[in-house]
Amino acid sequence: MAKIASLMDLVDRILDGLEDGTLVAGFEEPIERGSARGSVSVVSDPEHSESLVVVRLSLMRVPENAGADFYERLLELNHASLGRAAFSVHGDGLVYLTAGRPVEDLDPGELIDLILWTSEYADALDDKLLAEFGSENAL
Repeated sequence: MAKIASLMDLVDRILDGLEDGTLVAGFEEPIERGSARGSVSVVSDPEHSESLVVVRLSLMRVPENAGADFYERLLELNHASLGRAAFSVHGDGLVYLTAGRPVEDLDPGELIDLILWTSEYADALDDKLLAEFGSENAL
């Protein structure tokens, strides 16, 4: 997986793909930032006839007896991210942090922010969530 030192290499490769038109749906690279792991991918959004660059990192397992307090905390964190990323729970029993932007007109600054900020935020919050809801839920 790409470590933080090589995340900029990944950003450069994606920017090259944006420039030469080779960044298309199906692109996927694993990433890792601290204890948060996930991927950067390009996916099709057929509903809007566009492709999106998506950064998704898994943070923890959903606590076995997750109650309203757990889900309320995820919603609070969604609100605090000011629309830059969102937490979700998937059927695989994991909590994810996801951010995405349309490929078209994506500029280098946005791409850097998308990948680096999202991965940094995920790494910071997984530890906080595990402290609040149990380290036994660590991945």
